[in-house]
Amino acid sequence: MNWIRENKFLSGFIAILVVGAGGLGYLLYTAWGSYSDVSDQYTSLAGALHTLQIRVPYPDQQNLVKYRAERDSLIDATHSLATSLSQMELPVDPMTPSAFQDRLRETVSAVVAKAGQSSATLPDHFSLDFDKYQTSPPSAEAAPALGRQLAALKIAVDILLDDRVDNIISLQRTPLPQESGRPGGGGGRREVSLVDKVPFEVRFTASQASFQKVLNDFAASSRQYFITRALLVENSDPKPKAKTSEAAPAVSLPVATGTDASVPGSPDTSGSNGFLTFIVGTEKVNVDMRIDMTTFNPPAHR
Repeated sequence: MNWIRENKFLSGFIAILVVGAGGLGYLLYTAWGSYSDVSDQYTSLAGALHTLQIRVPYPDQQNLVKYRAERDSLIDATHSLATSLSQMELPVDPMTPSAFQDRLRETVSAVVAKAGQSSATLPDHFSLDFDKYQTSPPSAEAAPALGRQLAALKIAVDILLDDRVDNIISLQRTPLPQESGRPGGGGGRREVSLVDKVPFEVRFTASQASFQKVLNDFAASSRQYFITRALLVENSDPKPKAKTSEAAPAVSLPVATGTDASVPGSPDTSGSNGFLTFIVGTEKVNVDMRIDMTTFNPPAHR
């Protein structure tokens, strides 16, 4: 204490020096922290700038204009496609329950008559799986939607009959939500999806050529959009044909006559009357198809 009183100037100078050093240290620490933050931010921005500089196409104003034009063109094309697909579906026409029953009877009669003309067989009491509505009318809420489903199934059956399948074994439709009577089943408010699918299953027997045509005609249908979702094909005769003439199917083609049996290697057609007989490829196929009756709801334009 005596030394401090005797050296006041030196003591004050040392005190000021200590306080200044502490303040300077604090400022240095703060500046270093700010420098680290700014350095990290700079490094991040520099990396982002480098990424943009090497990107193809380069993100300048000219390429941005081109990108926006392509984006708008894609959006317009998407809306156009959705609108076109929505037109490939049957409308839901207003229909009373009694009117639906009348339409059902007319449709069943037309299908039975067409099957008779094409020599195709149908299941007994075939009514396109609307059996219960033959005697009991549907609800007023379900009648319009059932009318559209009936029209779509009529198109499907017409494809089978026009392509001359041998017989329709069964047809099973999926009940519509409107038939359940639950709130929101049809008339209630519900979320509208982009694609609605109502599947049905059909089993039939046909030749291989008719089966191929059925597949093509379902895919090419312009009145109603069909999607073949599942397909099971079985040969009607899984056992291989015997090579004997007794077991061979009666499908033959003529061959050139006048061959000389005495010439080595010439075909011997004795016993076949000059005809070649196919052993395989003429069997019928049993087909089980699950098909979606698809409707499209166009999105709102943005």
